[in-house]
Amino acid sequence: MDTLVPLGRLSLAQAKATPCFSCASSPCCTHLPLHRFHVRTLVDLDHASYLLNFDRIELGIAPTGEWSVFYAYPCRFLDTRDPKGYLCTIHNTDLQPQICVHYNPYTCWYRKALGPDPAAEFLRIDRQRLAWIAERVQFDDNRVIVSVPSWAEMSAMCAATPLAAEPVAQAAPPPDPVFEQWLAETAGGPSVAKPAALRVYQEFLGQCSGCEAHCCKTLIFPHGRPVTRSNVDYLQFALGFPGVEVGISDGEWQLIVKTTCRHLTADNRCGVFGQPERPTLCRYYDASSCHYVVQFGQTTPPGFLRVQLEQLYWLTETVQFAPDATIVALPSTDELRAHIERRWSETVASQVVAPESTPEPPPAPEPEPPPAP
Repeated sequence: MDTLVPLGRLSLAQAKATPCFSCASSPCCTHLPLHRFHVRTLVDLDHASYLLNFDRIELGIAPTGEWSVFYAYPCRFLDTRDPKGYLCTIHNTDLQPQICVHYNPYTCWYRKALGPDPAAEFLRIDRQRLAWIAERVQFDDNRVIVSVPSWAEMSAMCAATPLAAEPVAQAAPPPDPVFEQWLAETAGGPSVAKPAALRVYQEFLGQCSGCEAHCCKTLIFPHGRPVTRSNVDYLQFALGFPGVEVGISDGEWQLIVKTTCRHLTADNRCGVFGQPERPTLCRYYDASSCHYVVQFGQTTPPGFLRVQLEQLYWLTETVQFAPDATIVALPSTDELRAHIERRWSETVASQVVAPESTPEPPPAPEPEPPPAP
């Protein structure tokens, strides 16, 4: 007679079986960590509220008081069609990032914090939960936070307040015509730097008129320049999530998420302009020095480069590593752009087949005779 195992307890053989097989939601492949920060002032709290206005952005709080930002969108390589469990379509291939290959599922933080039964060591925060917290925060005269709900109070609130339901269908990230135009312009060879058009003083007034509202369709998070192969490998992992890009300059690198503020109207205006719920970050933003217009409105912005997953593979061809996997040579932004544009041009040229050399299609197969009765 088999020995009965109490509910919730595993035998040694059962415990040694990979936990991934019993993880139906695959939170490590559906939630990309973007940034960590602390909420100590009114400005910090306002920034948290601002972030939650964007589609598929979720926040979390640890008992230490540290906040986290997540992009809730399945990795492009995750097969989500099987309701019993999601599978990685590049598992055990050269395309799988090493951060995934070497991730230890027996100590998985994602499953405890973002799974269907999260532990009390992490609280997931959406707009409704943040509103509850914000109503109970107190400030001093300098707008520094002096009182917040206790961890027990926030845990009880989260237990009683379900997270907003995620969309059933995974809508594709919004198209980026500027990025596509850059690729089209460089298909015939590397781009040629063009001097920026000079402007007069008064032209900076009414800067938002006619703008494509890049600030309402883009979130930017600081990310240090890579110093090891593992740093680059993490960027490969992050770029597997649709809508994510890496912004590169000689001074710093960034993680970019192409998403949309829920208050953006069809004509690229703010739907809560002049209203109390508009974040102060937006209310006091100086449009006359807007970097979004330059970095996301120009195909080849000076000193700035955006790459997606396809371009990252070419970027890695230019990086040199020491035997211990630390980076010893990282080209400048302009050098990286030139290399990526050259590789893109070569790829396009290799795919062009002259009409006279186009092979004839194979003849249609003869129909098989019907089976004998």
